[in-house]
This record gives sequence, structure tokens and C-alpha cells, in this order.
Amino acid sequence: MLEKISHKLIGYRVKAARESRGWTQDQLTQGLGLNDRQTISDIENGKRALKPDEMLTLSDLLDRDIEFFIDPFAVAGEAQFSWRTAPEVPEDSLDGFELRAGQWIGLLRWLREQQDSRSSVLKRALRLSAQSSFEDAQERAESLAAELDLGVIPAEGLIDKIERALDIPVLFIDTVDSQSISGATCHLEEMAVILINRNENEARRFFDLAHELFHALTWDAMQPDHRESNSFEERSKGKRIEQLANSFAAALLMPSASLDQLIKREHLDNMAHLCRVAALLRVAPVTLAWRLFNLKRIGADTQRSLAQEKQRPSVSGPPKRFSPTFVKMLHEALENGRLSARKAAKATGLGLGGLTELFAQYALSAPFEL
Repeated sequence: MLEKISHKLIGYRVKAARESRGWTQDQLTQGLGLNDRQTISDIENGKRALKPDEMLTLSDLLDRDIEFFIDPFAVAGEAQFSWRTAPEVPEDSLDGFELRAGQWIGLLRWLREQQDSRSSVLKRALRLSAQSSFEDAQERAESLAAELDLGVIPAEGLIDKIERALDIPVLFIDTVDSQSISGATCHLEEMAVILINRNENEARRFFDLAHELFHALTWDAMQPDHRESNSFEERSKGKRIEQLANSFAAALLMPSASLDQLIKREHLDNMAHLCRVAALLRVAPVTLAWRLFNLKRIGADTQRSLAQEKQRPSVSGPPKRFSPTFVKMLHEALENGRLSARKAAKATGLGLGGLTELFAQYALSAPFEL
């Protein structure tokens, strides 16, 4: 059974709904027939509870179902997102998908709380700012790769280290279509979550993962925009924060020590060899070309040639939906009766049949009957 939602969380949603409608606190004060704006401020700050009749009136005024205000899995008003998405994706489509993603994250948070696995109050940070140099970002990435003991092929253990050592959940998701949204960082007061489009190619998934990790570890120092382009052609034209994130991602996936071990100097102009190294590192040839050129290990001609090479297809398919940790916690909550199958199906957006298929992907039997 789900516990009652706190006044604080209801307050977040009241504020989100009010701002979405473009109303001021004074307007909402008049709409609810209250005496002063301070009452609305207290409601939004969780200091005052909404009365049942006020909740009904608020639902009508702000054109939101009551469920919006009392849903234990909603994160509206408290979660902040930074999306990497195609420029042509309409804002209202992204907003709609963000609400769906918020349900996954809200469910994840609730499941963690049920297992008493809340995030540490001591957040990891990279000690970087918007004034930091690209070399600073690369240096931090190399230091983090060493500290996390990522080895010669950092991509191989990166997801596990992000989740276990840094306590940042990673969810692999299905998006509106296969290419429109690459991923996102979601920032909450108590945790960060990284979302990755599981249907993109392997090299792009890992680069986006490393890029979003940068945002998760630097959010307080330099909050990214709500959306950024996922077009490779626009990476070099992006804002400084995004360029710093790209520099960090490249160095994290391709540390100098790994390049020293994998590429012999006599092979620095051997396209076939460099493409094999790119495949080993789970990066695209164009990304390796950019990294080697910036390290002054290859010249402009070699960079152009390598950048034109096609990426080798991955032998493995897309990762399973969400994550093993998420699905295991969800299964346990259902099995122990802490969560109903109906609520789980609604929160995940999968329906009961889709929920059964999700568990089957992880070799788990559904703890409910269809």
C-alpha cells in the first residue's frame, strides 16, 4: 500500500501547475478565495496542507486532474531535466515525454526509499565551473577514470561504476522514435538520474552516457539548458557547458593511458587499425579522430580520413529496458505487496502485458496474474 504523499510534494505540483498555466500567486489566491498570497506561498512550500474542497477547486482552476497533485510517483515541480534531442522535436512533444519519464524516475525514487537506499547527502562533484578550460575537463575525466578503475576499455564497466560508486541510476529507455531523443540528465534534490535512448547505436549510447554524467556531476556549478541538440554536426557549435561536457566524455571513454596501450605510434595512420581501436573503446571513428587530433597525436589529414570511416556495427543488441536494479526492486515491491500491479503498470506506461514482458527479459516471472 502506498503512503500518503507529503504536503511538500503536493506543494511542488501546485507551483508547477500554476506556472504552467502562467498564473501568479496573486491570481491563484483570488481563484481560491483566500485572504492573502502568503497562504499560497505556504501551500507551495509545504507549510500548509490543502483542504479537500480547495483541492477540487484547484483542480478546476489549473485544469489538472486531482491525481496530478497526489500521485506518489510524479516529480513535476521538483525535477529538472536537460535533454539531448533533435532540433525538430516540438516543445509540447518533449514536455509530454518528460511527464512520462518523470513517472519512471518517481517510481525509481519510491522503490529506493522502500529499500532504505536513499542517496548520500554528500554529492560527488567535479570541481569545475563554466570558466574551466577544456583541458581541465579532460583532466578531471582522466582522473575519474583512474579513480573508478575503469581499465583499458572504460565503457565496459562504466554503467556499473556510475550506479554503484557514484550512486547515479542509469535507465535505458524507449523514446518517441529511435533517434529523436538521445537522453537526459534529471536533477532532483536527493539524487540525479541519467536516461539513455537504448535504441541508438552503441557508440552514441556510451558517448551520451559520459556526456550526461558530466551534467550530473556539475549540475550545481553550471546547470545545463532544458534541451540541447543531439546532432553531431552541432556539437562543436554548442554552448560552452556542452563543449566542456563533450571534452569530458571523450577523455573519460578514451583516456590517454588507454590510447597509449591500444595504439602504437607506427599505426597512427592505419585506418583499419584505428577503426578496430574505436570499436574496442565503443566510440565512433569520428570521435576517436577528434580525440587524437586534440591530443596532437594525428594531423588534420589523418583526422579527416578517420572521421569519414563508418562505425563498425555492434555485435550486441540494444540493452534491456530500464536497468537490472530498477526491475529487481520493482519485482520485489510487487511480490511483497507494497505496490499493486495496476499502479506499477500505469507508472511504467507498459500495461500489465508489457510489465510481464519486462520481467521475462530479466528472467523473472510476473508476480501477478493477467
